[in-house]
Amino acid sequence: MNAHQAIKPFTFITLAVIMMLSCAQLGGDEPLPTEASPLPTDAPAPTRALAIPTFPPLLTPTVGSPEPTATLVVQANTGEGDLESKGFLDSIDGKLRVIGKLPMLVSLKAIATPPSAPSGWEFIGPVFDVTAQDKTRKPLQKLAGLVTLRFQAPRGRPLTIMVNDGKSWEIVESEFDGDGNITAAVDHFTNYGVGAPQQSKVTPPATSGTPRVTVTITRTQSASTTRTPQVTAVTATVSASAAETALSNAAKILKGKTVKITSAAGYTGSVSVALPASLQKTLSSVSGSGVVYYGLYNGVNEAITAQASGGSSTGAMTLLIEPKTSMPTTAADAKTKLQSYFPGVTVTLTQAQPTSTGTTGYVFYGTSGNTAYSLGYVSYNGIAMAYAMSGSGTYQSLVPKN
Repeated sequence: MNAHQAIKPFTFITLAVIMMLSCAQLGGDEPLPTEASPLPTDAPAPTRALAIPTFPPLLTPTVGSPEPTATLVVQANTGEGDLESKGFLDSIDGKLRVIGKLPMLVSLKAIATPPSAPSGWEFIGPVFDVTAQDKTRKPLQKLAGLVTLRFQAPRGRPLTIMVNDGKSWEIVESEFDGDGNITAAVDHFTNYGVGAPQQSKVTPPATSGTPRVTVTITRTQSASTTRTPQVTAVTATVSASAAETALSNAAKILKGKTVKITSAAGYTGSVSVALPASLQKTLSSVSGSGVVYYGLYNGVNEAITAQASGGSSTGAMTLLIEPKTSMPTTAADAKTKLQSYFPGVTVTLTQAQPTSTGTTGYVFYGTSGNTAYSLGYVSYNGIAMAYAMSGSGTYQSLVPKN
């Protein structure tokens, strides 16, 4: 190399000189010369092999290149998936389906040890931890819109979807669909399950027109309780749709809105339902003087209305019963909650204390024209119940004031 030539920086040539050990390795037949065997003067110089190793190219990062986006890797039967792409996602056991088209990744996991059910309630099936992430795997709790939770549910008993946000269980307004599942629209994810008043059971009535039908509605009975609540009456000759309409119209007056009625039927004769004594007394007084309709709304709530059939009876009586997860601690709290549950009742209400021995709860009473109203909280077999009752005409005096 000429001394005046510049050496380029960072240029390296590595030479590995390998002495071949035999002529056979070089392709010849004679061994290499040794000190005992001098080279002939006319022999060519021994061959030296030069090995130039190769190196992988250097990795040069691109300045400002974007970070890779998260890719959802879903294993079979994991209860996870992209809700937007499919429109629904099922839990592994098929007990819960989330329905919607929001752009998020949803996970459904059955909880081995969920928070205990409220007093007087039991869970029907597993409780699920429902969680979601956006497409970059950022956790979501409050959703951009509504999605539907659909739980498989046994037929023939009042049920509701329940939610636990880390503090307590609350009732979610629910409905039975045409396939017997129970559904609810929600706007956030957390723990959800299906609850029912303990051992409550409603056996759907036979087809309208059957000579006699027995509808049994039972809840857990304490050792000191001897009542066996039931409905034993002759089925009225009305269709299920007519019964639903009658109950829906009656419930709308107290609820201030239309509610969907299910499992509806009409009866004549003696009717007994699982209720505290004061409410059952009123129901028994009116059931013999006209047609009594019974049905469910929001999955777990009961609706009863008695329509006068003429003669000396006039008007109507309606009773709505909504099981709750806890009893209010003050009368003011009870009144506020009752007015939110039954906003159709706008009369001035006066508090009256229950008179039954050992009864816990709150009662508020008011009148407007020839109609009396009673709103209250009662505890029955360990379950807190909110109720609203109205009575008009000859039924007005039957509405309990305490």
